[in-house]
Amino acid sequence: MLKLIGEKQYDKLMRTVVEPGLEALREEIELPLPGGGSLHAEIYNRYDAKRAVVMLHGYTESAEKLREMAWYFLSSGYSVFSYDHRGHGQSVREIEDLTVTHVDRFGQYIEDLEVFMDKVVFPRMGDAPLMLYAHSMGGAVGAKAMMAHPGWFARAVLTSPMIAACTGGFPLPVAKGVLALSRKLGRGRARAIVGRDYDPEGERLETSCSTSLARFSYYKEKRMRNLHLRNCSPTNDWLWEALAVTDELLDPANAAKITTPLLLCQALRDDVVKLPEQEQFVSMIPGARLQAFDARHELYLSHDEVMEAYVQAVLGFFAEE
Repeated sequence: MLKLIGEKQYDKLMRTVVEPGLEALREEIELPLPGGGSLHAEIYNRYDAKRAVVMLHGYTESAEKLREMAWYFLSSGYSVFSYDHRGHGQSVREIEDLTVTHVDRFGQYIEDLEVFMDKVVFPRMGDAPLMLYAHSMGGAVGAKAMMAHPGWFARAVLTSPMIAACTGGFPLPVAKGVLALSRKLGRGRARAIVGRDYDPEGERLETSCSTSLARFSYYKEKRMRNLHLRNCSPTNDWLWEALAVTDELLDPANAAKITTPLLLCQALRDDVVKLPEQEQFVSMIPGARLQAFDARHELYLSHDEVMEAYVQAVLGFFAEE
């Protein structure tokens, strides 16, 4: 059985075991995009791997934030492919302020993934089975990709996927109305009113999306040391696109295109994305499963008891035939 990186010695084990182990295998590349700029990718290609996992991080995150999960996949015999979405980490950005996340069209995320698959993953893995592990916004990207490319992945885990984003207490029509007005006034690329400046002192476990102080603190320190990891606000355009994607994902005709065996991992204490829409999405896909955990949005930053169950569920699902 895979050994979890436990909270009691988390910082020490991540720094002395996991990070050096990942560094020994990591290949970092800058993948040029047709429209300009590049994606920053991290590849962990095991020479003996017969399968691989493609990881897609969430909004305001980075490939670096998923390194504990990358370690578990590598330890289980998979190669791992990940990258920073545009507007995140070290990938192409169209907004100078590194704390702000922007995209002109949500479809750009899927187009970027297509380039990554065609130029990086497929050439290295050939016909080997590919697994998808996608969190939050990455889950929405992964879902749309499975609709467009049913044959890409042998299995997929969507973890706290952004099927429908919460609107901060504002009714959806009100949120859309405010965003529509902001965009009409030429403020599409401006920081949305729900955004905030990066404030490390204001980042606390109690108000975070995590339940593990050790895991939360480890990445918080990385953010404090790396300017490229400080995303914390959306633009009005990004919010508009994020809200619009829900109708596409919950369209029965689109959902019917997903033939990949699917596990949706749900966080019962999630206040970032909506749970009923996740359940609706799963109900529309034949054979899809939903497994709920007593956790906040970032399931992979949960305390050990939840992490044990969560990691076993993900790896167990990928191992099924």
